[in-house]
Amino acid sequence: MSEQHNQHNNQENDDYTFLREKITERPINRRKVIRQSLLTIALAVTFALLACFVFFFLEKGAIRGYSNEQEAAKKISLTLQETTEEIMPEDMIKDEDEENKDVPNTNAEDGATAIADAIAAYDPDIDDYQGIYNKMKVLSRDTSKSLVTVTAIQDKTSWLNSSIENRTKTTGVILEDNETDLLILCDAKVIHNASDIIVTFCNSKECSATVLANDSYTNFAILSVPLSDLNEATVESIAYASFGNSATSCKPGDVVIAVGDPLGYGTSVGYGIISATDIEINETDRNFSLITTDIYGSQSGNGVLINKSGKIIGIISQKYNRKESANLISAIGITELNSLIEDLCNGVVNPHMGVCVTNVTSIAKQHYNIPAGAYITEIKLDSPAMTSGIHKGDVITAINDAVVTSVSDYQNELQSFKPGDVIVVTVMRPNGDAYMDINIKVTLSE
Repeated sequence: MSEQHNQHNNQENDDYTFLREKITERPINRRKVIRQSLLTIALAVTFALLACFVFFFLEKGAIRGYSNEQEAAKKISLTLQETTEEIMPEDMIKDEDEENKDVPNTNAEDGATAIADAIAAYDPDIDDYQGIYNKMKVLSRDTSKSLVTVTAIQDKTSWLNSSIENRTKTTGVILEDNETDLLILCDAKVIHNASDIIVTFCNSKECSATVLANDSYTNFAILSVPLSDLNEATVESIAYASFGNSATSCKPGDVVIAVGDPLGYGTSVGYGIISATDIEINETDRNFSLITTDIYGSQSGNGVLINKSGKIIGIISQKYNRKESANLISAIGITELNSLIEDLCNGVVNPHMGVCVTNVTSIAKQHYNIPAGAYITEIKLDSPAMTSGIHKGDVITAINDAVVTSVSDYQNELQSFKPGDVIVVTVMRPNGDAYMDINIKVTLSE
């Protein structure tokens, strides 16, 4: 019995013999491990080099593509057209054949008498008067094609925590396109902090606009509207603004038309004449000329001023009016705005020193011995000029050894630098009865 039992146990032990087998580690093939490790490292290096190669050329291509895209954008340049009725020298030379033509044998006195008699005999009527205004109406209608209504939408919350949508409007001027976007000049204060900007064209087509650039010192901004958002009818109905030269072709007594919204409550127009052109506006690092008219408008009026040739000669701005003429339409001359508008359109960031300057008059030179240069009338708070130690009453006579004898010299020299540049400004500072030279380093800001 016990023998059978032992036999049974032995058989059972034989059946589970595999559970008691000793497991030994497989011998390591060091040569194979080294070979695989080297292969892995080689593949990793190859992959890294390939990734660097691909990344380099893709990035280079992307940068080149971006650069080409930037270069492809057309540079905006505004052309100021002269308006003149003067007789050119070539027109004063008579043609020989013309002299030989048969002309009535009358002397100058007879001719003048005949003209005077004809004028006296003519009896003008109301249609003649209306005819003049009809021609002016055509000019204003043509100009309105290059104007848009800019609506700035601001979402505000009332004290009752309810949402309020605030809408403010101003007139925008269609300047040009850079082959991808339509560029529009408008008042920067109106669109400040706007959540949405809507541009309405002369055919009532509405498009969304974005701010391309703005200048907080002069409160002008450039809006962009993608050309792809304009339908064919809108493209055919609009026109690009045509500018005149306000510095040379505007004189007191000239006929002008205010187009846009001179009355401040919607599309309107006003007719009148220029009353003055020699008023100087001293803004930060820039001076402008103010064109004043006898056209009655609103203190919140906006739009453009055009001459009798239909050219825009000024951008309406009422903030510079004196109290006694607060409701008479005034405009900033387009000639002085020209370089600023071009820079904003082309993405050029202008440097600022933070001073308001004016020319030293001949009387000031003679009676007060003030040296020629750009006389500082005001310094902006926390500006580079203030932090550098420039004072109100100083006269800027040089920038980096370039002589400054006028405001235009100062502006031209300043615009040749970039924000962040360090310049040396030479000023003449009052010291008793005389002036002393001081060189001051200034770091320009945006």
